[in-house]
Amino acid sequence: MKDSTKYVGLDVSKESIAVAVADDGRGQPKFVGMFPHTVESVRNMEA
Repeated sequence: MKDSTKYVGLDVSKESIAVAVADDGRGQPKFVGMFPHTVESVRNMEA
């Protein structure tokens, strides 16, 4: 099995959290979405 590295970026504000994921290398990151800044929404995030 080959290991892979993922990088996760979080832009956090009082109201929301924006999430992006990038694979190892120089490819463009993938915008996952914007979520409310609540415990429930963080627990339910899918990547």
